Amino acid sequence: MTATTAAAAPPRMTARGFRTLTATQARLLLRAPAALVWLAFPLLLLVVFGSIPGFRTASDDLGGRSVLDVYVPTIAAMVPLFLGCTALPMTMADHREKGFLRRLSVSPVPAAGMLAALLAVIGGLTALGVAVITAVGNLAYHVKAPASPGAVVAAFLLGTTAVLAVGLVAAALARTSAAASGMGVPVMVLNFFFSGLYVPLAELPHPVQQIGQYVPFGAVMAAWDGRGALWAHLAVLAAYTVLGSLLAARLFRWE
Repeated sequence: MTATTAAAAPPRMTARGFRTLTATQARLLLRAPAALVWLAFPLLLLVVFGSIPGFRTASDDLGGRSVLDVYVPTIAAMVPLFLGCTALPMTMADHREKGFLRRLSVSPVPAAGMLAALLAVIGGLTALGVAVITAVGNLAYHVKAPASPGAVVAAFLLGTTAVLAVGLVAAALARTSAAASGMGVPVMVLNFFFSGLYVPLAELPHPVQQIGQYVPFGAVMAAWDGRGALWAHLAVLAAYTVLGSLLAARLFRWE
């Protein structure tokens, strides 16, 4: 290999470098004031709902489930939605706005490695948040477990990758953190609605429920409740993941 070829070779990320970069991204993300909202608000909401006796009583209108049974998966969904639709695009836009990505492009650190580290941090926080919400709901408030836990885990994993892919599209297009917020928040609110945060899904008109199964976390909630064919829900989530990732890769600019 000639000196010219060696100089032109792209930088490579070592395992040690990736761990260091991931730890740095975690510190930066958790230092943001909004991190308290991303991680603490869903847990606080669960505790508030769990402290209301009427929310723990089974209701015929909800198919024999309690309000808390219905809301625990929705509260758990808040974690990936907060992180994927706001934290991810806003963090990337902030890095771009402050020129961090431009400086990174001439450093020994591969730009793609930085993005992978950020995604690893957000994925880890999502897994932790969903696990905590589910465990507290089950152990403290005896929330009913889904009929098919394996299907629910698969749906949550694909739902998370789907909203991360959508968040990457916003990150690719937004040049400022304000613009990223303007793109990500409407997507988050739409998913909140179809995950049943504002109105329990069982109380929505049937056509609206059907439409919701084509929204990422509407599909996740349908899988949790056992509504419709599981393969169809997973296919919707996989489509969001693949198409969002491809679009983000095509549009993404580091500067």
